[in-house]
Amino acid sequence: MSRNSTRRLGFAFALVGAAALTAPALAGATTGSLGSSDAPAAGFTCSALSTETTPNGWGIPFDDEKKQVAFYSDTDVLDTDGSLKLEITAPSPDNRSVSYHSAGSIKLSDAVKTEIGFAEKAASSQASFQLRLSGTTNPADNGFATVYWVANGNDSVDTTNGGAHTNIQNGKWISTRDIGGAPKNVPTDLAAIAAANPDATVEHYGVSIGRADAGLTHVDAVKFNGCTTNFALKDEPASPFGSLGNIFGSLSAS
Repeated sequence: MSRNSTRRLGFAFALVGAAALTAPALAGATTGSLGSSDAPAAGFTCSALSTETTPNGWGIPFDDEKKQVAFYSDTDVLDTDGSLKLEITAPSPDNRSVSYHSAGSIKLSDAVKTEIGFAEKAASSQASFQLRLSGTTNPADNGFATVYWVANGNDSVDTTNGGAHTNIQNGKWISTRDIGGAPKNVPTDLAAIAAANPDATVEHYGVSIGRADAGLTHVDAVKFNGCTTNFALKDEPASPFGSLGNIFGSLSAS
C-alpha cells in the first residue's frame, strides 16, 4: 500500500470512529427504536419515524374518516423534535382526530406478547389506542371489530408535562362490537379477548381522540409489535458522514 493510501485509510477510520460515536444521536428515532428481543413480526413494517413531509405509512386509509385528521406539531412530549397533535376541528360526525398504521394482519395473540404504549402530553389524558381487527367471532363484516384502550379506568399517569402509558396490553380494552370474551362496551383484558378470538388479526393500529365537541392532545413514541414510532415535525437532517462510501471507494482504487 502506498504512503498516500495509508494516510487516506487512517483518515477514513478516524471518520468512522466519529460516526460511531454520534450516530445514535443523529438517528436515534430510526436505529434505537427496536430492542434486540422485540423485533417486529414477519409481514409487519416498522415505521420508526413519521413526519409531516414523510409520514411513512401513518394517516387515514379509510374514506369515511378522511376528515378526522391529525396534525404534526412542534410541541414536544418526551423528546425535542415534535409530536402528533390530535385535535377535534370538525363538527359531528367528524368530531374526531385519528392516525393509523397498517399492522400487516398479525395475529392478535402475537400482538399482546410485546409492549403496546404511547407517550402523551395534555392537561388530562384524552387519547385512545385502537386496534382494528378482522377474524373475530363477530359474524358480520369478516369478523370486524375495533378494540381500544383509554387511560380512564386503567392508569393514572400524569400527562400534564408529558407522560408515558406503558404496557397497556395488560390493561382493560373496550370492544365496539360483541365479540368472544368481550361484550360491546365492557372493559376486558386484551389477553382474554385474544384467547376468545384465536383467528383474530390486527389490520391497523392507531391513536385517536373523540367523539366530543372539543379536544386536544399530543402523542409520541407509539409502541406496537416491537416497533416504536417517533412523531416529529420535520425529517431528520442528512448525516454529515453520508460521503464515507466515497472515501472507501477511493481506497480500493489506490
